[in-house]
Amino acid sequence: MKKLFALPLLALVSLSSARAAGQMDTAAAARQIDSVLAKDWAANKLQGNPQTDDNTFVRRIYLDVIGRIPTTRETEEFLNSKDTNKRAKLIDKLLASEAYVQHFFNYWADVLRVTSNGNQTGAITGAAYANFVKDSLRKNQPYDQFVREMVAAQGKAWDNGAIGYYMRDRGMPLDNMANTVRVFLGTRIECAQCHNHPFDKWTQMQFFKMAAFTYGVQTQDYGGDTMSGVTDLMREKENAIRASIKEPQRPQRAKNTGKLSKEERVALEAKFVEEQKKYEAEMKEVNKKREEARQVLRKEQRGYQEAMNDVRDTMRYTSVSSSARKPTLPHDYQYTDAKPKSAVEPGTMMGHECITQNGETPLQAYARWMTSPENPRFTTVIANRLWKRVFGLALIEPLDELMDNTVPMIPEMEKQLEKLVVDMNYDMKGVLRVLYNTKAYQAQVTREEHAPGNVYHFTGPLLRRMSAEQMWDSFVTLINPSPDMINQATRDAMEQRILQAKKIADGVEALTPEEALAGLKKAADIYSKNRERTDAQQKLFAEARLATKEARDAADALPEGPAKVAAMAKADELKKKADAIRTEVNRIQNEGRRVTYAEVIAPGEKKLFQKITGKPYQTVSLAMNSGGDSSPAMMSGGGDMMMMANGARAEKINIPGYDRKELTKEEQKAVAQKAHEAYAEEADFFGIKDEKERKYYINSRERISRETLRAAELESPAPRGHYLREFGQSDRETIENANNDASVPQALAMMNGSLLPQITSKYSQLMLTVNKAPYADEKVDAAYMTILSRKPTAAEKAVWLKAQDSGLTSMEDLVFSLLNTQQFIFIQ
Repeated sequence: MKKLFALPLLALVSLSSARAAGQMDTAAAARQIDSVLAKDWAANKLQGNPQTDDNTFVRRIYLDVIGRIPTTRETEEFLNSKDTNKRAKLIDKLLASEAYVQHFFNYWADVLRVTSNGNQTGAITGAAYANFVKDSLRKNQPYDQFVREMVAAQGKAWDNGAIGYYMRDRGMPLDNMANTVRVFLGTRIECAQCHNHPFDKWTQMQFFKMAAFTYGVQTQDYGGDTMSGVTDLMREKENAIRASIKEPQRPQRAKNTGKLSKEERVALEAKFVEEQKKYEAEMKEVNKKREEARQVLRKEQRGYQEAMNDVRDTMRYTSVSSSARKPTLPHDYQYTDAKPKSAVEPGTMMGHECITQNGETPLQAYARWMTSPENPRFTTVIANRLWKRVFGLALIEPLDELMDNTVPMIPEMEKQLEKLVVDMNYDMKGVLRVLYNTKAYQAQVTREEHAPGNVYHFTGPLLRRMSAEQMWDSFVTLINPSPDMINQATRDAMEQRILQAKKIADGVEALTPEEALAGLKKAADIYSKNRERTDAQQKLFAEARLATKEARDAADALPEGPAKVAAMAKADELKKKADAIRTEVNRIQNEGRRVTYAEVIAPGEKKLFQKITGKPYQTVSLAMNSGGDSSPAMMSGGGDMMMMANGARAEKINIPGYDRKELTKEEQKAVAQKAHEAYAEEADFFGIKDEKERKYYINSRERISRETLRAAELESPAPRGHYLREFGQSDRETIENANNDASVPQALAMMNGSLLPQITSKYSQLMLTVNKAPYADEKVDAAYMTILSRKPTAAEKAVWLKAQDSGLTSMEDLVFSLLNTQQFIFIQ
């Protein structure tokens, strides 16, 4: 029995030893970084900045690792700890959290221009791409593998979210290559698309040789064999109609054998001319009949195309494949190494040659070349990206304009950092752990602004302004007592968006082309029947939209005053009219869409159900439509119920593997109970004892959790007008397009928006903390601790007392003042 007990004990000791060794490795690597920096400081007669106090450190590390300020509870837990290794342990805890994934996702979403619901990637691939990035970070996927999966990505969005990397530059392969080289190799080669680079060594030929690696990547809608078969059937029908209208036989001119007399030749020629005229008249009639038949078929097929678009729209921009297509040089190519319009073969611009190995595609070979440690710039770029994340400035600036003569600010530090990245096998989290544990990072910030072109010796991190996401997530923290609590509903909705597209695609594939065509015909008949109404309403809509634009432009041109107000009101009325017409257009078109669902998509999903389960599909229930004329949910990316043509609602067809498993009542109750217990624990912590108030608090917390989400849980980017956009979140149109500068709209948003009332509401984390304090001066301490992670100084208390003499007596006044201080906005 003792031996049996010894085994798990031995395993536990081994595990503890491994962890200790890992910590020692981190500490040793951090000391090496500090040693290199200290050597550089000594050579330049500098000293490192003094070390930070715990208050400054805890706020900084929360903002840098998980992108938000700590809650008061988190701050006090750290400050009260007597553990001599508490900083390293806090770093480990934060790096292991889901909040780290969210914060680092915000960074990569900016670099990679991730649009989870944008026009370029589409709603399905956009969601899958965002999930791919988050899952890669969640698994702590090595950076080189992370990049390889994107650069080699092919397939369908629901099978491989990494295809979003190519879909993001859909239809722009040359731009995609330039972006790839800039992001992953830190090199700006886009100038060489039109001519040899004026400031670097890259030639136009090198640009096109690099582009040849990925030029054959095809970004497209998912079609599938069934819809291709439908297209073939329609083409066969067109050919059959054409063939049914027989052509007359073309007359042949008699051959001159030399034995005919002149008179005979003239007579034969006259006969030929007469037969030719007859033939041309008959062909004119044949072509007329063919054109009439073609017009009838074209009118009929327009309805088919609209019905087919209903199916395609559910899978728009979801497929990436690769062909052997090669780029060609421009027509005005001016160099002697090739002729204009010549096809270009792939060739690497730097480093070793890219050779396709057995078992890999050319695209996979290119991705392997891109991410190789032997590639001279791949490691340099990610090493500097991570260093900049920690210290606020890269060793090489700008880090995406590397040249052969580029010199790092501290060359020895650059070598050490690159060696660390390679030794850790591109473990981004591991490298960050080392850097966060350095004395240099934990030193006080350097407050002097760094001038571009000057050398900074990293005596401490640079003082930085919060990013838009850090600002927003810190506001969320002030509102939500548990800001990192996952909102599963939003994640489920995004996942379901992807799964529904896969279900529809596989369902349509379960049909034969003949079955799909028969269903499409019924929808096409409805579209054809409604053609005149649709065209008339669309014409009215175009006219109304133009009138609205002209009225809006005219109103904008007027000076402020009553006339402008009246003109704006007129423009608003015209917009309402245009919106009403657009609604009518949708109502008419939805009649066809419902039939497409009922006659194509639903039958396909039923066949898919039978294929997956081996059982016949049986309708469980049908509930009559209660009114309204909304479009099928599948037309907007998913949903539980979809409208059928006869006005009834069709039961959602649940298919194992394609739909999230519905929770049983017991499971739903368990989930609710878990959340209820978490909220109850919060209520205990904040001293809410009264049962009636506890119930009200829990209801309020459920609403806060639903409505106050961290930046990474929202669409990327946030909608225009959202606080994130006001505070400079990237629009994801260009690489690293975020703006951290202050602006007047930000000040107005803080003054007039709904944010401050939420922060100062009764059950916000801030006000719960403030109200827990029994005395007025302790409430001020609580406000400072929650917002700035420290207590006020004596001078700050004196300023607040003086402000009270001037009429600023409410806690809201103090909170507003603190939120607008540089101490809140900057990471110290």
